[in-house]
This record gives sequence, C-alpha cells and structure tokens, in this order.
Amino acid sequence: MKLKKLSVFTLASVMAFSMPVMAATSPTAEAVVASSVTAAVADGAAAENKTVGEYMNNAVTEVPGLDSVLPLGQGGHVIINGAPSNQTFSVLKPVRQEVDSAKKHAASLNGTVLNVAKISASIRNFNSAKVNFYMKGMKAGRNVKVYQLVDGVWVELTVSEIREDHVVVNMTSLGTLAFVELPVVTTIPAPAASANTAAQMPSAAAPAAVPSATTPSAASAVTSSSAPELTAPAETAVSTQSQASPAPSVSSAQ
Repeated sequence: MKLKKLSVFTLASVMAFSMPVMAATSPTAEAVVASSVTAAVADGAAAENKTVGEYMNNAVTEVPGLDSVLPLGQGGHVIINGAPSNQTFSVLKPVRQEVDSAKKHAASLNGTVLNVAKISASIRNFNSAKVNFYMKGMKAGRNVKVYQLVDGVWVELTVSEIREDHVVVNMTSLGTLAFVELPVVTTIPAPAASANTAAQMPSAAAPAAVPSATTPSAASAVTSSSAPELTAPAETAVSTQSQASPAPSVSSAQ
C-alpha cells in the first residue's frame, strides 16, 4: 500500500515539473535573427547608416528624402575592362543633398527617381566596368536612365540591359548614381484613309507638259529635217559676181 502511494506521488511530481516546460512557447524568427547578428555586423550597419538587412545584402532599400524606392543591390562579378572578375561594388547610402539634386534633375525630365546610391569599390583605376545591379520589381521594357553625379552635374551613363529585377550599367568611375524612370514615348500612326474618302478625293493628275521655247515639237523636228536647206540660185550668184566686176569696154581697150 505504501509502495502504491509512493508511485502516485512520484508521478504527480514529474507532471507538475514538466507542465511548465511543455507550455513554453518557441522563440520567434525575429528573435533568432537578432540573436545571430554579431556585434561586428551591427556596428558595420550603424557605421554605414544602414539597417542590418541592408548591410548584410549590400543593398539600399531606404533613402532619405524619398518616400519609396526600388531596392538596389549588387552581387559582385563586375566585368572590369572587358574581363570577368570577382569584384563587388558596394552600394552605400547617399547624402540628403544628393537626393534632392537627383529629384530636381528628374523633375526637369518629367521623370521619377527610383533610387539613389553611392557606389564604392576596392578597385579605383579602371577604364570600364559593366555592373549588374539588382533592382527588385524592375521589368523589361521600362524606360529607365542612370545618371552619375560628376562635379555637380548629372551625366547620363549607358544602360546596356534592363530585364526582370536587373539593370546593367556601364561605368567609367565610382560615384553617386541616380536611377530615373522616364515616360515612355509612343508614336501614334496617322489614320489610314477609308475607301469612301479615297473614292471622293480626286486623283492628282500630272500637269500637262509645256513645250520649251527652244525645244521644237516632234512635228516641227520632222518638218525641219525633211525640208531642204535654202541656198541662193546659181543664176543669182553669177549675176552678182558680174555686177561686182564689170568687163572693160572694147573702146577703152583700143
């Protein structure tokens, strides 16, 4: 009997201690991510004025002075001077003055700023760099221009490709870039004339040819070619010659 009571007491004790453990909730995903961020990562993000996500993904998703942007990032493999490389271009936050300047430039073009970022890299001297930027939400066919701020002036760069979530830009130096979307210009073709309209419209007749004053007509040309050349009669020529040199009289010869 005592053994039975002891077993019941032991089982109750185990259940009492185990129930709180069973009721405990698992940690949230945010807590796990936060606990995995090292102090070095947190310090690096703070130094670049970025969120931890922006810092870890080499991206800019929030820009001072812009209500909304297309996220901009760069994943490496930049083509330097025509050759593939492992080079990555860092995408950094711009200063507010550069953003305001980009907005003013876009407004002058009737465009919209999609993002502004300062591009940096460990490599400094290069003639050309083909940079594949990741822009979440980009679609092929959109009229997007990329400008670089050079000595206070926005200079247009060559955009070699626009495809799903990507914009490929040719750069010759590092600096601040502005991605601007411009309106798509469409050409409206002239409406074709209907059959009724074409039937009512008189056809343009070719003007009658006016013969030139110096060019004889075909009939005149034939008449002129068949008419003989007019020359003085032989008798007239002889009489003229005799009148010019009269023969001496017989009496004077004697």
